[in-house]
Amino acid sequence: MTSRANNAAPRSARSPRRSRGAVVRPTPPQARPEEIDFSIAGQAEVTPYPIEWEPHTHPIHELLWVRSGVMTTGIGRERYTLPRNIGIWIPAGIEHHGRVSGGAEFQASFFNPETSTFNPRVPVCVEITPLLHELLVHLAQEDLGSAQRERAEGLVFDLLAPTAIPLNLPMPEDERLRPIAEALVADPADPRGIEDWALSLGCSARTLARAFESELDQTFGSWRQHARVHAALGSLSDGVSVAEAAASVGYHNASSFIAVFDRIMGTTPGRYRGARPARNGIANE
Repeated sequence: MTSRANNAAPRSARSPRRSRGAVVRPTPPQARPEEIDFSIAGQAEVTPYPIEWEPHTHPIHELLWVRSGVMTTGIGRERYTLPRNIGIWIPAGIEHHGRVSGGAEFQASFFNPETSTFNPRVPVCVEITPLLHELLVHLAQEDLGSAQRERAEGLVFDLLAPTAIPLNLPMPEDERLRPIAEALVADPADPRGIEDWALSLGCSARTLARAFESELDQTFGSWRQHARVHAALGSLSDGVSVAEAAASVGYHNASSFIAVFDRIMGTTPGRYRGARPARNGIANE
């Protein structure tokens, strides 16, 4: 595919002005697709403190991921928790918001919708293999020749593919349930059960349980299991032991965590941990 001449990241998508200790909400690029002078652009940074994006849309496709730390992205009622080397493809025009943890190594690639040959119409998760990562970093350079750029872009589009790893967590919209879900996503080890939450809301546990099942088509306990497993993915990807990851999300028994993880993810946490490529491209031992 033929690239446009200037491959720089869109100016408004670059690092925002920051105040120490503040959460930054950068403004997304607003140019129309025909005005965008790149085919694939990119940026990378280490975030010294958490950065948060308010809900927004933009006219370009984005591929966002972290090489260390954790990223969460909200799209509609779905919450994606992205561990290292799993990215989220966000099509142009899709409203989303997100957050990266402090100290995260954050990466983003931007794709012109008019020249991209990878065009899912809905958000999808993409595995960022070591080769794909290096190609996207390569394409972020502004001084590549057109032949070099065309070859690299062709490889990128050959490698981009949705992953089957289930990383989306439905979030309730019910005003009674939303604060509970947000609290458990923020602290998955929170031990409070449905009875405790019902007491704090002044309603019966049965009423609250029915509300969960009615809106999310799963029980409170099942939803919390999914939230805990998703929260553990970042730790496992960074090489934390299975026992430590289990404890960090509220499991006192690693065996119980392993069973739940296997049921939800289709593999054990140990296998998942070992299969994740390390930052230098070598899998964890």
